[in-house]
Amino acid sequence: MSRRRKVVFAVAAAVVLLDIAIATALSYYDSHTRKTLLALAAQELPTRASIADMEQFMRLHTARFALDDKYHHEYAGIVPQTRLDRLLFDRKVQVVLKLKEDRTFQSAEVRVYYTAL
Repeated sequence: MSRRRKVVFAVAAAVVLLDIAIATALSYYDSHTRKTLLALAAQELPTRASIADMEQFMRLHTARFALDDKYHHEYAGIVPQTRLDRLLFDRKVQVVLKLKEDRTFQSAEVRVYYTAL
């Protein structure tokens, strides 16, 4: 094999390995974020917490939030971005608090979005 082919092969292999490493690191970071925020919601919001309790949670932990009790029955808010989040393809983290029909807390979800991809 010529030297040029070896260099091209080495560069291609490095790109593939770097891509896999970045995807793995982002997946771990997203998983850690989800676990942390879900644990926080479990700690601060008991089952059947009131709408006022959920609003207080959103005020403390999100930069902006809104209540959709007409169609989806949920509170949704965006967690403030860190400097790392801005570097990571403008990563945004959304906390969603699901409501029951009687407007009490049912469950929490965390969604991660990469808006620059």
